[in-house]
Amino acid sequence: MTQSLPDPAAQTKAAVVAAYPGLRQSHPRSFTGDQPTVLLDGLTARYSWGPYEVHVTVGHEAHLNTNDSEDLSLQRQVRAHATLLVTNLTAISTNGHVEWDVANPRPELIFPAAFTAAAADRDDPRFTSAVLATVMKALDYARHATEDAGHRAREADQEAQWVRERPANIRLSTWLRQKRAERDAQVPVPEDQ
Repeated sequence: MTQSLPDPAAQTKAAVVAAYPGLRQSHPRSFTGDQPTVLLDGLTARYSWGPYEVHVTVGHEAHLNTNDSEDLSLQRQVRAHATLLVTNLTAISTNGHVEWDVANPRPELIFPAAFTAAAADRDDPRFTSAVLATVMKALDYARHATEDAGHRAREADQEAQWVRERPANIRLSTWLRQKRAERDAQVPVPEDQ
């Protein structure tokens, strides 16, 4: 009795659906139900998940495995980056002289790009798996970058407040070092560290 090998595309689709329910291919348009697909317009595709868009670019066939000189197989580089359209910038005013404010026609955050290598054959299930895995990785980057940006913005706000509160007789670097030490002493250390 022969045992069939698991389909990498089906496994990755299941992981994508579990991690990002509702992810769908938005360009080229795909009408395949609730399972994400991989259709390319040339060598590009776009996926949507909630307010995020993931832009995918697939490279041409090339020998990407430079670590193994005997490997002659061809692969394609897959690049994906997520963007988030920012919809509430109207509350931000301009400080300083300007003739007039000009609205940003497409205010969006662009997150770090994810890169992978895929099988060269676009009909290979490993190619589909690599594209979907790269989309998932780009969305993971967006989640982590958003959390990191929020943390860094809070720290920057806190340090700006400390600069405003600094007594005139204390050097700024000494004051900030002291305030950071106070803050760090109050932060509980996770048990696994």
